[in-house]
Order: sequence, then structure tokens, then C-alpha cells
Amino acid sequence: MTAAINLDAELAAEAEAPLRQVERERTGAGAALESALSSGGGKAAPAKAVGLVRRAVKLMDKDQDGARKAGQLCLKAIEAAPDFALAYQGMALALERLGRLSAALSCYEEAYRRDPSNADLYLNLGMVAWKLDMLEAAEKFLRLHNQMAPGQIGGVANLAGLLRDRLKYEDSVELLRSAIYREPENPDLWNSLGTTLLESGDPDQALTFYREALRLNPDYARAHHNMAFAHDLLGDMDEAVTHFRQALALEPTAADRVTMEHGLSMALFARGELEEGWALYERRMHPLYAKRVEFVTKAPFWSGADPEEIRGKRLLLTGEQGLGDEVMHVAALEEAFELVGPDGAVGLVCERRLVDFFKRSFPGLEYVGRHATIFREGVQIRSLLDAEPTFKPDYWAPLGSLQRALRPNPDAFPSGEARRYLAPDPDRVESIRRQLAALPEGLRVGFCWKSKLMTGSRTKYFSPFEMWKPVLQTPGCTFVSLQYGDVDEELARCARDFGVAIHQIEGLDLMDDLEGVAILASLTDVNIGQVNASLALGAACGAQSLLLSPSKAQWTTFGTGRLPWVPGSTLFAPETFRDWATPIRQIAGALSDRAAASKKSVA
Repeated sequence: MTAAINLDAELAAEAEAPLRQVERERTGAGAALESALSSGGGKAAPAKAVGLVRRAVKLMDKDQDGARKAGQLCLKAIEAAPDFALAYQGMALALERLGRLSAALSCYEEAYRRDPSNADLYLNLGMVAWKLDMLEAAEKFLRLHNQMAPGQIGGVANLAGLLRDRLKYEDSVELLRSAIYREPENPDLWNSLGTTLLESGDPDQALTFYREALRLNPDYARAHHNMAFAHDLLGDMDEAVTHFRQALALEPTAADRVTMEHGLSMALFARGELEEGWALYERRMHPLYAKRVEFVTKAPFWSGADPEEIRGKRLLLTGEQGLGDEVMHVAALEEAFELVGPDGAVGLVCERRLVDFFKRSFPGLEYVGRHATIFREGVQIRSLLDAEPTFKPDYWAPLGSLQRALRPNPDAFPSGEARRYLAPDPDRVESIRRQLAALPEGLRVGFCWKSKLMTGSRTKYFSPFEMWKPVLQTPGCTFVSLQYGDVDEELARCARDFGVAIHQIEGLDLMDDLEGVAILASLTDVNIGQVNASLALGAACGAQSLLLSPSKAQWTTFGTGRLPWVPGSTLFAPETFRDWATPIRQIAGALSDRAAASKKSVA
């Protein structure tokens, strides 16, 4: 197997993006390996090989460079002792940390061939399979681990997490209840049970179990963090901020601190405390933030803290994170020209589907190009280097940092009235207008109802499709789909069960043709649905929207009670989490009023 491991090639290769975001419960990657070494797992191996793996364990959880060095040490251990199972396990852990998931899986299998009695290997195999979205296999591996090592709480907690991800909430609850019955004083189990209830959409009950975890361990930073998240879902941002601060005061790990500070920034945004919120929002750029985007550029970074720093300079702005963030933050682009002044210049690097659209919409931009994004070592990397020879920036900044410079408080956002800041192609507008006019008579209503990514952790933010029935049966309305992705099942169900047709515009690719989506959304009389990039694009072209939000205290309201980056929108939110019926009934009423008014105006 030694010759089959080409570590240099693995380190140089592009990492596989995890299809599932998975975090081990309360254990570092090398903790179990260190335990195995200490309990005699390396007795049959040469002392040199055992020493190399011990050194690797100390490095692999530090950072990416530590994981690289750990991999190199484990490779030397394998060369010194080709049958040393724990050396393969160490190599697999390092490769997993570096995002080389398939290679890690192979190394775990090699370790298993040499020592099938090592229960921790089944845990590791399960975790990698989970990341690769091989959920059924992952569950089998984790269950085998728990059978072999029934006393390991980490195995129980990780299996409970996988069951949550598979939407098997009842199974997860039963697993954790049984474990709590055996170990009622274990705070990790209570915390994990709280998280299962939270992910199932019951933050109220989750709080009960987080409180018990904190009673058992008052210094449990993660439980405070989870309490904060539960209060966030319930719209109680005062309590959320309090628990975020308590978690941070308990000296969490460096990685946990970054995650907690980012969470605190969201809660502060929701309360309208933007100055501290923007400062903490910079944690999204931190190397330890799991969802970060790493930008490759030679230009100096501008954080947005000092607007005078870019006066008279050439500023290269870039879209960041997902499409929704890019659309949200570009609303402030015109003001960037004022920040740099007449002697400065602004360039933009954006999503490829938006390049031509943004060129037309912002003639003041000196440069517009696409960013190139890859995954390497488990991190999303976005290169700006192609823009630099052409634009020659003095500084670069993600679009969110531009907001930091312009929005020190909620009053700094534009008013809630509809305003256009994107300019679609006039010829395309007329073409889509004709297609829309060919639909049956009635108030034209664009409709979105879900996200492309509907994982277990995200479904709680979206109402079930059938809840929209009272809206879709509003008399005098003609509904048009703005929903990208696979929608055939919902369209058929709507026609069959509700007696309502949701029309589609022939030839319009709602996934790839973002300008077409924006045009269609802007030509309707009103759009309804849950907030996504499609509705935001339409709003940026002047569309009116009736939007369903999971909570009145979303961070994207920035303390204004509305969505200032979706102009012309009216926000509807439940009084209690997931009480979808109430706001949907309100949307149905507002839509009915519009339909009646439209009918009168035509008459």
C-alpha cells in the first residue's frame, strides 16, 4: 500500500467539496488515535513508527499546515512499518482534514484490513461516508461502531447527528434518550438531544435540554452557543446575544470562538447594532470559519472600517459566499463610486451568470469579470487574479465590507420603496412580456417556495408546499413559477390537489438565466414566496414582493423590520416559530386585496 499513497499528488490535487457539512461531536480528529496509541495499539510496531504517529496527532487538529505535516509524518511511519494499522488511520485522518475524502476512505479501509477490531475505524468510515453523502453506508458504519464501543458518547452523539441529517428525528431522540438513561449526568448527551429537537423545528423544547446540559456543566460553551441559536429561531435576539456572550466568556476553542462571534454578528444585525455587528461579521473571512470563502489576490485587503482609506484608489470588489449574498450586497454598489471619488475607480468580480447583467446595470464600473471558484482542502477558494492585470487594484474587498463602510446604523439603508438598481436588456424584457401576456387573465403572481439546498438543517426554515394552498387558491390570480430546480412534483400536486395551474415560461432556464429570471419577476404584478435570489433579483428591477420569513428578527432585516436589500417588499413572519399558517393567511389576504383592486381598475 505504501507505493499507492502519493502524498504529494494528494496535497496538490483539488479537494472534494463535502456534500454534507459534518462536525465531530466534542472530539478532535486525533483524540481517539491518541487513546489507541496510549492503550497499546502500537505495541507490535517499531518505536520509530509509533513516535511519528504521536507527533502527527499533535499537529493534525491545529490547522491545514499542521494536517499536511501530520500526513507526511504518517507516511514515514507507514514506510517504516507497512502493517502498522494506526499509521494508516493517522494518514486517513490527515487526508480527511485536508479535504481528500476519497483518499481518506481508502486509507481507513487499509487500516481496517490490518486491524478489523478497532472500533474507531468504523466511526471514521462513517464520518467520511457522511461527508460524501453516502448516508445509508454512514449509518451502518456508525451503528457498528456503537455496537463495538457502546460506552463511547462521541459515537452516540455522531450517530444522532447523522440521523438528524437523514430527517430521522424520532430515531435520533430514542437513541439519545437510551444513552441518557444510562448516563443521566452526561451534559454532551443532553446537548445533543437539544440539537435534535432544534433541528426538527422545536427550539422551545430544545431549550429545556440545553438548560439541563448547562446545569450539569455551567462552563459548557457550546451549550450556551446552542441556546443562543434556539433563541435566534424564536426571535428573541436579546437572549440570543446574552448566550453568545456567555459562550465567548467561557474560553471556547479557537474554531468555536470564530463560529460563535460570527453567530453573534447575526444576532446584533437583527437588533440593529450594526457597528459591532459588521466588525464581528469579518469572522466570515477567518481561516477557522468552516463556511469561509478564501480569496486569492495580490492586492491589499480593505475591511470597510475606514472609508477614507480608499478615497482616490482603485477598489476591486468581489461577490462572496452564495448568489443570495451577492445580490444582497450589490445593492450598495452605486455608493462605492462616491466612496472612491472622481480620482478612484471601482471594478467588480461576480458570479458568471451575472457578468453581462451587471455590466449593463452599473456603467460606472471600470471592470466587470467573473470569479473562478474551486474547492481545495475542504475550502472554497475564489481567485481574483484574472482581474488584477486588467484592473490593477490598489485594494480589494468582498461586497459585504462595502456595506460595513456605508451602513453604520439602520437609518443608513435606503427607504423601503421599490427602486431599480439593475437594468435588464430591453429587447429581452419585451420578449418575456409577450409570453407573460399570453397567459390566462388575472393578477400576474410570481411564486417561489423552496431553496435549492433543502437539507435536514434547512427544511425548518421553509413552509411545506401544501401550506400555500390558501394563497394559490386566491381568486383572480394567475400564478407563474419563479422556482428553479426540480419542481415537477409540486406543479403536478398543485394542479391535482388544489385545482390551480402554476405556469412556466417556455424556454426560460430559471437556474442559469438569472437575467431572464429577474425580468420575469419584474414583469409580474406581485411576487410571493420565501426569500431567495430569484425574488431579490426581481426586486432589484422594481418588482413588488410579499415575502414569508421564518422569523420577524432575521439578521437580514438589520433591525428595520423589513428587508432593506429587497426594495418594494413586505415581510410576513410567524409569531411563534414554524406557525406558517398565520403569515400565509395574511399573505393570502394581501394578495386577495391586490387581485380585487386590479379587477376594479380594469373594469
